[in-house]
Amino acid sequence: MPSRSSVDAMVTAQIAAIAGLSTGIADRAEAVLEHLRLVMNFDAACVTLLEADGRRQPPLLCQGYPATVVEHLHSADFLASVESLGLNRNRTPLRVADLQVPGAELATWAEFMTPAGFHEGIGIPLHSPDRRYLGVLATHTCDRTPVSDDTRDLLADLAPLIARAVDPLRTITALASLVTDAIAGVVLTRSGATAPLHGLPGHRLLASGSPVVAEAAACYADGDSRAAFLTPAQPPDPSGYLRVTMLACPHPSHDLNAVVVLRPPGNLHHLSHREMTILGMLIAGWTPARSANHLGMSLRAVHTALEHARVKLGEASTAAAIMRAADLGLYLPPTTPG
Repeated sequence: MPSRSSVDAMVTAQIAAIAGLSTGIADRAEAVLEHLRLVMNFDAACVTLLEADGRRQPPLLCQGYPATVVEHLHSADFLASVESLGLNRNRTPLRVADLQVPGAELATWAEFMTPAGFHEGIGIPLHSPDRRYLGVLATHTCDRTPVSDDTRDLLADLAPLIARAVDPLRTITALASLVTDAIAGVVLTRSGATAPLHGLPGHRLLASGSPVVAEAAACYADGDSRAAFLTPAQPPDPSGYLRVTMLACPHPSHDLNAVVVLRPPGNLHHLSHREMTILGMLIAGWTPARSANHLGMSLRAVHTALEHARVKLGEASTAAAIMRAADLGLYLPPTTPG
């Protein structure tokens, strides 16, 4: 039989390998729990992650809990319990046996865990290397015997590896790095709001609720894995435009859906502001007549602008020019600021 130290070393190596995988974070979390069973027993386990707005810490993964407990884990009350125990501030795993007050005096235990038959457990705080609090990996047992001090210490050593495995920003940051000339960026959340993107500054055009973010969210909602369009830029930008690029997370999980970055506009093919505006309206599904009415132009002027755009884009037809503009992101959506 292998020694405890050799098992600990094996589990550490395996979880380090899991942390380096490019699979979805839910898959990585499940693999982590499978390997933790080699060093500890538990009847239920969960990985909960703090949402970008800081209001809830719902589970990424749940195993073995009844519906009442799962519902509680999705509530703001659970986050309040986590904060009251200091798990969001401390880095040391906390057993029920370590609590300063009896479990019966804690709402999560008295109202949910104990009625579900759980009597012991341990919470492992997860923090990223840049000191972001991510959430908690918790295990619970029907047995009243807590994990040993040695196991608790091992879990403390494993916590940084587990945090890397389930950090939602890992994939998002990797996506942003694909846009090598990005000058600003944010993360698009499930609610349509934005969160800071590590490694890039924010920008007023990318503020939550801005027209640019709303357009990027609409592209994501339409099922686009990638979208690009233009937005007017404020001086001193010499081109007068910035290119917006939305890249959807390939393994959407938790509440982070996509990265939205600003970059220089690139080759505009000498398209005028009016031509890019009309192209954006038609890409959005507007008719030429509606576009003309909105812009206060004649229908003939709209068709003339489209013909000029066709020539500049080197296409044989207006329809092909519109498709090329959409593919290259050479248009101004109707929702972007004037």
